[in-house]
Amino acid sequence: KTATGVDWVGYFDLLALAGNTYGAAFIMFIGFYQIAVINILTGIFVDSALKLAVPDRDARALSLKKDDEAAREELFVLLSEIDTMNTGIINVEDFAHNLKKKNGKLQAQMTLLGLPVDRAADFFRVVSVLCADESMSNEEEANIQAFVECCLRLKGTAANLHLQCVAGDLVHINVMLQQQMDLCEMLAEKITSGNNDTLAHLAGFRNV
Repeated sequence: KTATGVDWVGYFDLLALAGNTYGAAFIMFIGFYQIAVINILTGIFVDSALKLAVPDRDARALSLKKDDEAAREELFVLLSEIDTMNTGIINVEDFAHNLKKKNGKLQAQMTLLGLPVDRAADFFRVVSVLCADESMSNEEEANIQAFVECCLRLKGTAANLHLQCVAGDLVHINVMLQQQMDLCEMLAEKITSGNNDTLAHLAGFRNV
């Protein structure tokens, strides 16, 4: 019996009188029934436990925010160590030099952010250009706080939204270039037409 009720031995004894085949079939049925019930009950309990273990949306959002704050603080501290003059500015040479240090703290932090930096100078210049609107950064120097914020925006893989934004910007640039080309062609036609009129006028003057 699975929980309560009549013992199955009595039914087995009755079937065994009809032959061993019926008894064996009854045992197989009972075994299959027990396994099925155990699997179903186990699945129900495991599913309930997994649902309870998954944090809700607010908890996940708070956890992501804490992770970002911790990464921001850690990266800011590491970059501030490069700024020995406490100017709040780092340059590409110091960044590249510290990225290659033996302790590897800065390299490890960048990797944890999903930013494996193989070419330090190129990476620095790209990030500096991105944060140029937020600070007085350029390709050779960058504000530490703005540099950190741009690094955090670049971490991880590109989302579909980011790719669509890039595609939209490319379309906009293409439209602007086409307008400039049309304007240049229009100006060229006017210049050519003006030159032809001038030549015609000079030719007429000579004939006179």
